Amino acid sequence: MKNLKDLQLHELKELLAALGEKPFRAGQIFSWLYRSGGESARSIDEMTDLSLALREKLKEAGCHAGVLEPERVQISRLDGTRKYLFRLTDGNAIESVLMKYKYGNTVCVSSQAGCRMGCAFCASAIGGLARGLTAGEMAEQLLAVERESGQTVNHIVVMGTGEP
Repeated sequence: MKNLKDLQLHELKELLAALGEKPFRAGQIFSWLYRSGGESARSIDEMTDLSLALREKLKEAGCHAGVLEPERVQISRLDGTRKYLFRLTDGNAIESVLMKYKYGNTVCVSSQAGCRMGCAFCASAIGGLARGLTAGEMAEQLLAVERESGQTVNHIVVMGTGEP
């Protein structure tokens, strides 16, 4: 399966050219994938300004929108901080955290699944480092947090991994 969020714009244009489509469609797809405020497309079928034929071609080519669904959300009673547990398509678990401040909302996104540091106090190191995350998996954490929380994210912090 090909996560469309893992493709840069020029790579998306190349994919579309290989499917016999016009390059400007890449901009339309990119727009659907990265709409903020929880409005990004959750599936190729939601990209309604693309023809049905193109949407079918993308699905037949094994493409998907790379959507993560929270497996668990924990909300702090103290300050409303939200911690998200996501399960990746390969079974690895990662976490993201949404923190609300007077200057805006910050999300911490994981950049890897697992950790090789081996700190005795940290659950992330138990299985060692599984792998680094793709750009699409990191971007989708932000989009998934916006969708679930209904909040716009103003700032991003990239961390190695959370505490899955």
